[in-house]
Parts: sequence; C-alpha cells; structure tokens
Amino acid sequence: MFNLIKKRLGIAENVTVYDDDIRSYLSDCEQDMLDSGVPEKTIYNQDDRVVTAATLYVKANLGNDRTDTDRYMELYRQKVFRLTLDPEEDGVCGMAASY
Repeated sequence: MFNLIKKRLGIAENVTVYDDDIRSYLSDCEQDMLDSGVPEKTIYNQDDRVVTAATLYVKANLGNDRTDTDRYMELYRQKVFRLTLDPEEDGVCGMAASY
C-alpha cells in the first residue's frame, strides 16, 4: 500500500524524504480506522476504499501546506464512516441482524 499511496500523492518512488512520515501516518491511520469501528478484515484486505481513505489521511497530514487539511480530513472521515458499515467477521452489519 505504501508505494501506491506515494504514487497517488504524486511522489516519485526514488524520492525518499517523505517515506518515514508516510509510514508513520499510515500506522496512525490504521489505528484510527480500528478505533472508529472499521472491521479489521476490511482494513487488512486493503481494498481500494481503504487505500483511498489512507491516501486522504496522509494527504491531509503530509507537508507544510495546511490550507486544505480540513477538507482532506473531512473526506477521510466520510470514507471511514462508510467503511464502518462493512459487515463484521460474522457477516452481520448494523440493523440487518434484527430482520
């Protein structure tokens, strides 16, 4: 996922100055998604939705330009909310169990 996010951020593979920061933000993002209620299987399958959420999180935090941080964090929060609706390991999601 690391290399894909670098690519999505427009950072060439041979540019390594941001690598430690990106790895740190990815770790923080993973924990934030877990704390927010995103099922582990959703996070660790690393489908496109998770990669998009992680990209938004890193983009919001990376670099010195803070003019668009709030916008990217809002997009990240919206994506995480949708990811929390994924079914848990037992296949039950939200209100579906009561039907």
